Amino acid sequence: MPARTGSPSHGGFSTSRCAALRACVVACFAAPGAPALAQTDAPLPAAQRGGTFVEPPAVIDPAYIPSGPNAPARAAGSGAPLTLRLALELPLDAAARGVGIGRQGSRSSRGATLQAELTWRSAAYPGWFAQGRFFRDLSGGRQPWHPDVAYAFGYERYEPGTFSLVYSNYTGTRLHPLRLNFNEGQLSAGYKFALPEAVQPLLLAGDGDTALCSANLQWTGHYNEAATGAPRDGRPSIALGCRYTHPSGWFGHFTALAWRRSEQQPWDPDFTYGLGYAPPQWPGFVVEYANYSGNRWPGRDAAPGEGRLRSGSLLLGWTTSF
Repeated sequence: MPARTGSPSHGGFSTSRCAALRACVVACFAAPGAPALAQTDAPLPAAQRGGTFVEPPAVIDPAYIPSGPNAPARAAGSGAPLTLRLALELPLDAAARGVGIGRQGSRSSRGATLQAELTWRSAAYPGWFAQGRFFRDLSGGRQPWHPDVAYAFGYERYEPGTFSLVYSNYTGTRLHPLRLNFNEGQLSAGYKFALPEAVQPLLLAGDGDTALCSANLQWTGHYNEAATGAPRDGRPSIALGCRYTHPSGWFGHFTALAWRRSEQQPWDPDFTYGLGYAPPQWPGFVVEYANYSGNRWPGRDAAPGEGRLRSGSLLLGWTTSF
């Protein structure tokens, strides 16, 4: 039998006839008045397997992200503009006296306190905030350098690649009579960045946990020398630290600080650290151990009552936003 020539056929229909039949079927089921679909030679993405390709959105609305242990941690300052935290802070060594002079000194020597912290964050201008923390002593451990109110304000976002400028004051402020010690506060300019990729496999579990780091240049306007009591104006310091956060709510933080040796006071730490739990969604309870005492690196002597594990404190709190 002689071989067939021309276009190949399928069950008696040529390829051109199949294409014409397919176009007729599409036209029959098209919506009346709908414009004809333009033919294009643009190639589909390599991963496309039928259907219509839709470009994925660049940003996903958090409302459509399901909650759960693997959900992204909620960014600080997101949502409601006001955050309230009520807490009880207990020192691990209630008998420690700590060191200090005038309105500046150790944070480790204070007794048990009740605290109310109110933070406002701008919804119109993300990053801008103001914060005040009020203290009520439950024992007689308050020293002249322990504040009635600690306060801070400025610009800070908790995202990699962002800059911050924050003023904070944790000196011996008083409400009656009002004394805010503004010139003794600290101005900090910083930059936040993600944990370098080279060390992420060593420090992160990979189950949604993150580490946000920051480098800060700090300036204290006025301070007193512990040895002589003499007032001094202006001293710089550098801080480098990271905060680890797990989607379940557990966190830890560590910060190393560098001072001029001639200007570092006994209560100024070489490093600070802490760990605890905060709920991914508010309201909820918070528990944290933190140590901001005069910690020293190995080979350096700490002042009496400073730089020990017991120099830290345990905070039990409840946080909500509105």
